[in-house]
Amino acid sequence: MKLHGKIITGKWNGNKYKVIGLLGKGGTGRVYKVLDIKSNSYYALKISEDIQSITKESDMLNRFIYIGSIPLSIELDDYEEDGKIYYFIVIEYIKGENLREYIIKNNLNLKELVGIVIIIGEMINKLHNKGFIFGDLKLENVMIDRENGEIKVIDLGGIVPIGSSVKEFTPLYDRAKWNMGSRRADTKYDLFSISMMLVNLIFKNESKLSNMSIRDIIHGLKRKKIDKELTKLLQRGLEQKKLEFHEFIKELKKMYKTLRYKKKIGYNNRVNLIINTFFLGSLISFVIMLIVVIKIMQ
Repeated sequence: MKLHGKIITGKWNGNKYKVIGLLGKGGTGRVYKVLDIKSNSYYALKISEDIQSITKESDMLNRFIYIGSIPLSIELDDYEEDGKIYYFIVIEYIKGENLREYIIKNNLNLKELVGIVIIIGEMINKLHNKGFIFGDLKLENVMIDRENGEIKVIDLGGIVPIGSSVKEFTPLYDRAKWNMGSRRADTKYDLFSISMMLVNLIFKNESKLSNMSIRDIIHGLKRKKIDKELTKLLQRGLEQKKLEFHEFIKELKKMYKTLRYKKKIGYNNRVNLIINTFFLGSLISFVIMLIVVIKIMQ
């Protein structure tokens, strides 16, 4: 189905969207940049023949909107073409690149990479607290929002309740593919995925990484001499031994404080600003909570 340049008109809401170009595609659908004819605003439109996938993602976007690190959901609708019904959701358009594209263009250093993973991990922690796991975590599902100076996680179609089966996944981040566990949804599934994400960011060679074993990866990290404690933590994360997801993020935060930015090599003002803003916001929230507790106790 070729949509470039076409006008998609929703059957139920009647809104019209002109397709500008393809933003990405996955196993259940495609995402396009579109122009809302009425408001003259740009949005991202995800379309699929799979009604369950589209309605589920729409539900997840609305359910977890309070998290703040996910795009806004605008509407859910469908339209018919050539006798087929296509279902779509319209979401906030993020001006920027996904993390895979971003690291290709920018030589980020270790502290910046760890900072990005911490921000993603904090969002996933909130999902865990509500009884869900993220599931399909990958570089393409993380956006660097240049306009608003934020890191946002997109494509919530892989989110499932803890205890169920993981249906949507990417082989590189899927522990079952590596024989490191099952596809049963538990918090350690996300622990493996986020550990592999940081490994991928460090190696910056996804095709090479896919042909390695977990043992090879650990040896590769040691040869890179990035940081002994970080290498040990990543090994524990990949093996999921005596380590919970929230503990992994907590340990990363401790390491982040001791890591130093390398001068000239890998320094990037945009990512550095986003990361520092995140940590400043966390500190302010803690101080406000502390003040409230003190007042209650008085």
